[in-house]
Amino acid sequence: MVIYNDTPGKFLLVDDESSVLDILSKQLDFWGYKYEKVNSGRSALAKVSETDYALILLDINLGDMSGLEVMKQFKKNNHLAPVIMISSLNQTGYLRSAIRRGAFDYIVKPWSIGDLKDTISRALEYRQLLLIKQRNYTNLKKEVKNKTVELSMALDQINVTYDETILALGSALETRDSETKEHGLRVAHYSQVLAKKMGFSDYRFLTNLQRGAYLHDIGKIGIPDKILYKKSSLTEIEWRVMKKHPTIGKLIVEGIPFLRKTVPVILNHHEYYDGSGYPQGLKGEDIPIEARIFTVADTLDALTSNRCYRHKISFKNAKGIIIANTEVQFCPEVIDVLNSLSEGEIYLKRDVHEQ
Repeated sequence: MVIYNDTPGKFLLVDDESSVLDILSKQLDFWGYKYEKVNSGRSALAKVSETDYALILLDINLGDMSGLEVMKQFKKNNHLAPVIMISSLNQTGYLRSAIRRGAFDYIVKPWSIGDLKDTISRALEYRQLLLIKQRNYTNLKKEVKNKTVELSMALDQINVTYDETILALGSALETRDSETKEHGLRVAHYSQVLAKKMGFSDYRFLTNLQRGAYLHDIGKIGIPDKILYKKSSLTEIEWRVMKKHPTIGKLIVEGIPFLRKTVPVILNHHEYYDGSGYPQGLKGEDIPIEARIFTVADTLDALTSNRCYRHKISFKNAKGIIIANTEVQFCPEVIDVLNSLSEGEIYLKRDVHEQ
């Protein structure tokens, strides 16, 4: 049976035994794959520096160097081509080492045609997944770059104060999520109240905390609409995409000089005190204090605001729920301050629809 090859590029066959190269060549010719072959490690490294191969079949023992060292150089240069090691039966220990160092799989001399065909097919499927992952990452970087350029151009085009610019960014995000602007204004206020009560008085710290709180979800600009607006539960893959929004937000504000100091909130606003949050899984005081303050403010607003899936609860009940999660989701230092505040001390006047 002929294997139809729709994978671009060639295979590289590396073995110092001409008989092995001849056997591999005949079989690959029959299956319709293109290939090049070399009989030394140095020749293989030279070839890989010039060509992006789809797959590499590599003997573990070469005349001039170890196949493991050749593979190490492949991986060092971030080549995506899967490496299938070729070995004799008495070299299984080396093969286990090769797998640990990044080889996709191995075949043992003398191999069966079925094993060879199956191993190559699985390796090509794996390479396709790597290419898709790389393409998605490249597209994400490009989208973030484009969004950052758009935001930077907007800043250049209008002669407004920093606060007006931040409101403009919030409005841009509001077009993706109708609740964002009002929610952002409230959590920015709550965050400042908590910080001041904790003794923070530095203007720059408080300003950056307020701006970061207002723009905490700016990274959702980079989340596809089909995920952001999905009514049903997200799949595991969709949830992994959604969880990228703090990192996307960080990339966006880093491109705007006066917003770079908002990164501690924007990147870490989903980190939990017990280390179960994302994107970095930070724990305890490893989480920047700005983010620890914001998390309490954010949860307070979420619990005391109406949502399409539930009604708001009272300040007293919300505070009780938050306190119950001290050292799980929330920092004890911030909770102590929240516990000392009355409803009148922290609340910002709610919008008409919230009355």
